[in-house]
Order: sequence, then C-alpha cells, then structure tokens
Amino acid sequence: MSSNFASALRIAPSITKYLIVLLLLLNIRSWPLAWHFRVFRPVFKIRIRYKLMQWRNMFRSRIAQVQAEDRWLDSITPIGADPFNLTISYNSWASVDDSDFNGHLSNSSYAKTLDSARFKTALHMFPMFFRAGGWMALAATHYNFIREIPILAQYEVRVSIGTWDQKWLYVVSKFVTKSSKKSMSKSNHKQITPPQSDSEETTEPLFNASVRTVSSPMPSTSQTPEEKLPADTASALKAVTASLTSEPEPDGATLHTVSVSLCCFKVGRITVPPALVMATNGFCVPGVVGTYSPTNPPPNWQHAKSYMSKPSGGSTKKLQELYKGGWRNVPEGPERWWDVAMDGVVEEKRRARLDVMKGLGSGLTGARSL
Repeated sequence: MSSNFASALRIAPSITKYLIVLLLLLNIRSWPLAWHFRVFRPVFKIRIRYKLMQWRNMFRSRIAQVQAEDRWLDSITPIGADPFNLTISYNSWASVDDSDFNGHLSNSSYAKTLDSARFKTALHMFPMFFRAGGWMALAATHYNFIREIPILAQYEVRVSIGTWDQKWLYVVSKFVTKSSKKSMSKSNHKQITPPQSDSEETTEPLFNASVRTVSSPMPSTSQTPEEKLPADTASALKAVTASLTSEPEPDGATLHTVSVSLCCFKVGRITVPPALVMATNGFCVPGVVGTYSPTNPPPNWQHAKSYMSKPSGGSTKKLQELYKGGWRNVPEGPERWWDVAMDGVVEEKRRARLDVMKGLGSGLTGARSL
C-alpha cells in the first residue's frame, strides 16, 4: 500500500507538468501578443511583398523603380471594383479558449475575431488611404446572433461594405460555416429559406495602418437581450438582418451571425468622406461596356492618380492634403470626380441601404437618455 502511494507521489509531478503543457497549448491563441500577431499579420505580409518588389528592381534606373512601384501599388488596389460586390474573407476556428462552457463560440469572441477580419478588409480595400497615413475609427458594432458555432468548428467571416453617408461607413460581417459535400448535396433537394429575423532616395511610409476603437432557433439581438434594447434599435437590427439574409449565401454556407460596424475614416483628427476614400482606392460604378480593372481603369482613376502617383505628378503628401481638406476646394458637381465615381446604380443602392442601416445609430442614440 505504501509502495503504491510512493509511486503515485513520484509520477504526480510528471502528470502535473503534462497537464500544464496541455493547458498552455489549448490556450495558445490567447497567449500575450497572439491577438496582435493575428491582427497585424496582413501588414507584415504586405510589407514583405513591398520589400521583395524593391529588391527585384534595386539595380534598375530610378525612373524604372518609380514606375515599378506605381504598378505594384495598382496591383494591390481594387481598381474598378463595385463597392457593394467586393467581399473579403477571414478564416478562423472555434478554439477551446474562444468557446464557452456550453460548447460553442463565446459571444465575446466574435468581437475579437472581428478585429482581425475588419483590419484585413481595410488593408485590402483601402491601401492608398493607409499609405497616406490614414486610420479608421470604430464607433459601434451591432450583433445579431442567429445560431451558435460549435466548438472546434471552422468558420469564415465575410466582410463587405453595407453603405455609407458623408461621415460613416457601415461594414457588414457575416459569420458562416461551410457545409460538407454530403450535406450540401442533400440540401440541393430542399428549399432554402432565409433565417427568420424579426520618392527620391527618401522612402515614403508604405502603410501606417490602424483601426482603432474610440443558440436558439430565434435570434438574440446584439450583446444585450432583445427585451432590454430600445425598441428602435431592436427593430432596426431585425430590419438589417432581414435585408442581409433575404438571399442565401451563394455557396450554401450556413449563416450564424450578422454584425454591422460603424466606422469613419480619419487623417489625424480630420474626418474624410467615405466616397473620397473609396474613389482614390479604385472603387467606382460598374462600367456600361466592359469591366473596369487595372488594365482598363475607370475614368476617375486618372484624377486619383494625379494626387498619389509619382509618374502622374502626385505623391503621398499630395494625397494626404486632399484627404485633410483639399477636397473642399473642389466645386460641387461634376468636378468632384469622386462623387461621379460613386454615382449611378451605386448611389441608388447606397441610399436604399442607408435607409435601413441608419436606424441602428438612432436607436442607440436614443438609449443615452434612458
């Protein structure tokens, strides 16, 4: 009996050591600086690509280097993209440390994942804005939880532009999981219904990217139970979710959560109109004949290049001055090429979506007086 007890005492430290190692591994995604690495990973990637481009052209003439850099910047800019048809995906999984005792992704983990998804999206959509020293302020985020994401499940965050006004950009994020091939083949025989939801040698900085912050069958609303929300906000969330889920995901993915983030563009403390930022990053109304692209740029692109492209007489400083208020010196009307770029069907969609989205802000503004 005593020998068994002595043996247990001898192996206890080893078991404890392995348990501690296992616990650390299970929570590796929550280690110090792990969140920072995930968020800033797109910056590391784009800086590496930029350096590789410079090294490939280091023995060429100065003019050739400037032209190569200009072509590279065009290649990472969404020239000709429709702002409502560009979606950026961010993949993740419901790790143990991100899940709760109910065995699914914790509600608090959605915000943590959104930090990475939004940052990746911002760099993909607005590279020239960040190159000019811009940053994005996050004012609010609204959630509509439709169904839970099981623990250890892989999921995808699909981020797109919802709409915008003179100050705010509404960013829509959908948390989805992809069905297996077997389940997808079965679902093809069923009707899909939407969820019920009530330089010279001086080097200019490449990117100073920053995005800062100043389940049941029936969905729960935002981070607060629906009955505790102001009626305007609850109804606005239901209206937004209904409009965003009226069509199933194109690949048949299962929708778990819809999130709407309210952001604005800043250079220092100066707010930049979203339409200006989008036009200087290549977004535009779809072409009547053919599709716009880097090889077939939209008409407004030459105006944008005159501010930010060295071969076209622009510079990062000139673009920054435009953002900081230089745009106000351009008379209203056709001369404001960024508004022309966002006109037509894009403007129609923007207005229609804005009528739905703006209820989110007004509802919470009213809650301040409660």
